[in-house]
This record gives sequence, C-alpha cells and structure tokens, in this order.
Amino acid sequence: MEWIVKIEKTPDVEAEKDQRIRIQFNPINENIFFYGEIKVKNNQWSVFSEDTHKMEITLEELQNCMERVLIEMRKRLKEYENLDKGFSVLKWIAFEEE
Repeated sequence: MEWIVKIEKTPDVEAEKDQRIRIQFNPINENIFFYGEIKVKNNQWSVFSEDTHKMEITLEELQNCMERVLIEMRKRLKEYENLDKGFSVLKWIAFEEE
C-alpha cells in the first residue's frame, strides 16, 4: 500500500524541481516507510531521504516523520545542486602517466 504527498512549490523553497513524500505501508513487517523523493534528471524520481516507523503511529508522529524526511531531503537537494553545478563545468579529465 502506498500514498503520495505532493510538496507544493512555494516562494521560500529555492528548488525548482518536483518534490514529494512517498509513504509505503508494509503490513507483514508492521512498518511504515517514508521516502523524500525529487524528480531531478530523466524525469525519474530519486530518493533523497527516508525514515521508518512502526505501524502503530499517532498523527503527531506521522507529521514528525514527514517533517524529518522533508528537511533532510531539502538539505541533500542543496548538496546535489552544488555537485551538479561542479560537474556541469567539467568537460573532460585527463590523466598523465608518470
């Protein structure tokens, strides 16, 4: 079982990329998985953060898990964007033999 929570673009969020939290319920293991996902390249979702909780969860715990996943996802998105800028500058690398 799976649910998608879409993250709306707001002026305070710098990222222009699509963001969401995907929530999966695994009844056999009695766990709920939270995945912070961003659509970065090739129009595919990539997991940037995750959290797990037992299936007995209160509304407050649910909100806390989603908030942790969102904060960690956005932190990692900033690092990804820095790396992406660096790699876009690199055109080729040459290794010299000694």
